[in-house]
Amino acid sequence: MRKLLLIIGLMLISSHAFTQALHVDGVMAIVGDKVVLRSDYETEMGQLSRSGELKDSQAMACLVLRKLILRKLMLNQAEIDSLPLSEERVDAEIDNRLRFFQRQAGSQADLERYLGKTLSEYKEDIRPKMKEQLLAQEMEGKITSVIKISPQEVKQFYENIVPDSLPIIPAEVEVGQLLIEPPVSTDAKEFAREQLELLRMRLLAGESFEKLARAYSQDPGSKENGGLLPEFGRGEMVPEFERMAFKLKRDSISQVFESSFGFHIMKVSQRKGERVLASHILIRAEYTTGDFAIVQKRIDSAYDLLYEKKIDWCTAVKRYASAEIGNKGYCGFFTDQTTGSQKMIFDELPPEIKMIVDKLKPGEFSEPARTFTQDGRAIYRMVYLKSFLAPHQANLIQDYGRIQLEAEAQKKQKAIESWVDKTKKDTYIRIQNSLITCPELKQLEVQN
Repeated sequence: MRKLLLIIGLMLISSHAFTQALHVDGVMAIVGDKVVLRSDYETEMGQLSRSGELKDSQAMACLVLRKLILRKLMLNQAEIDSLPLSEERVDAEIDNRLRFFQRQAGSQADLERYLGKTLSEYKEDIRPKMKEQLLAQEMEGKITSVIKISPQEVKQFYENIVPDSLPIIPAEVEVGQLLIEPPVSTDAKEFAREQLELLRMRLLAGESFEKLARAYSQDPGSKENGGLLPEFGRGEMVPEFERMAFKLKRDSISQVFESSFGFHIMKVSQRKGERVLASHILIRAEYTTGDFAIVQKRIDSAYDLLYEKKIDWCTAVKRYASAEIGNKGYCGFFTDQTTGSQKMIFDELPPEIKMIVDKLKPGEFSEPARTFTQDGRAIYRMVYLKSFLAPHQANLIQDYGRIQLEAEAQKKQKAIESWVDKTKKDTYIRIQNSLITCPELKQLEVQN
C-alpha cells in the first residue's frame, strides 16, 4: 500500500518523467507556443487507471486531453501576463512534496533507490514541470480571485440538486485533545548538552559526521541518512534551527544549540540562494520519574475539575495544556482542513484518536494517559468528544459549510469556462485531427 501511494504521488509531481523512455513522444495539441505531449496524456490516464477512476475510457480520454489543453492555455496566458513566480516558491513546493514522499518511502536513501537518482538530480529533472503547474495555478487563481458566493446563492445551488443526488455525509465528530508535555529538568538538559559537546569534539578531531549521526542522533527522520535533512528555506524550520542554518559557514561544525526538539549540532553542506542543505545530530534531554510525576499531577487536576464540572473543556485546555502542541488556541479541537470547521469526518481522525473516541459518548472525555508524538516525545493526553453526528443525507442546516464550498467551486468553474471561451479566440490552438471526435475538443478548436 505504501509503494502504491508513493508511485501515485510521484506521478503527480512529474507528468512525464517515467514514460518518456517507453516510446517516441508525439504532439497531440499545440496551444500558443506550448505543446501537449502524448506522454503527458498517457501519464494522466495511467494515474486514473491505477486509482480506479478510469471507467468510461473514451469519455475520460476526452476529458483528460481537454484538461491538459486548458492547463497549457492557462500557462500560455500566465507568461503573456508575466505572472510572478519565484524560484524559491518552486523549490519550496518540490521540497514539500518530496518530504511527504520520503515519509512514505521510509527514508531519503529508500526514496533515492526507488527513483534511481539523488534527490538533487530528481529535483532538477522535475523543476520545469513543477514551474508549469504552479504558473497554471497562479493563472487559475487570478481568474477566480474575485469570485464570492452569497448565502442566497448557496441556497439556490442546494435547491437545484436533485434530491436523489444529495450525497450521504459520513459520520462526523467534534473532537478535542488536551496535551501536556513533561518539563525537562535542568540536570537532564545539562547532561544532553554534555553528550553533544563530546560528539562535537570527536567531529572536530576528524570523525565522520554521518557515522556519528547514525550512531547517536535521536531524530528518526534523518538518523539513517547520516543526519541529512531535506533541503529547506526560511520559515520551514523552528526559529533556532533556521537561524543557525543561515549563519553557519559551509562545511563547518556549529556550536551546540537548543531548539524545542532538543539539542543539536549542525553542518551545512550546501547553500543556494535562500535554500539550505544541512545535516544535524539531535540529542534530547531524558525525562526523569520526577518529570513524569509533575505532569501526571497536572493533568489529573484538569481531569478532576472536568469530572466535577467545575470548569468546561475550553477552560481546561487553555489553563493546563502545553502551549506548543495540540492546537491550544482553538481549545484543542481538530479541524477539517477543507472547510476549516471543527466538524471532522470520523474516518479522517488519526487512528489512535479514533480508537479513543470509539469508547466515548458525546460530552465525555477520556482518562489521562501517556502517549508519544510522531518524533518520539512523551506527552500526556485527554480526549474530549463534544458531538457525534451519524451518517446522513446532506442538508443546509447540518452541512452548510460543505455545500457552500461546492457552490463556490461551481461558480469558479463557470468563471473559468467563461475565461476559456474568451481567451481561445485570441490563442492559436491546434489539435491532432484524429482527436476531434471528442465534443469537448471540438468546442476548443472551432474558432481557431
